[in-house]
Amino acid sequence: MMDFLSDVFEFDVDSVTDNVFRDSLSLKLFEIKEKIPYQANIGSLGVIFSFKVKSELELKEIMSKYNFFLYRKNQILTRTEKLELVQNERQKILTITDIDQRVWRFVFDIGLDFVL
Repeated sequence: MMDFLSDVFEFDVDSVTDNVFRDSLSLKLFEIKEKIPYQANIGSLGVIFSFKVKSELELKEIMSKYNFFLYRKNQILTRTEKLELVQNERQKILTITDIDQRVWRFVFDIGLDFVL
């Protein structure tokens, strides 16, 4: 997860303290080592990281960075990861499932592309 945050989202990562930060945003990652019976075989444990992006260009940049991330990784490991782009009349939705089966969703609302 820390590699994913660092390589795809360009966060700075401190692997000793498990802190992830970029500008004023700071996250601390915790690992729960005990198994909870009702969470068996849920994949991402029911958690979806969902983000709104301001432009279609941001969506393309995330896809590009993720593809480069996969390219650099061992090809055996990348078989369990998946990238899917779906579009309807209102949104483009990019869904990435990482090696640990966590789901990362990026939503762009069509027609709300902000010009910077």
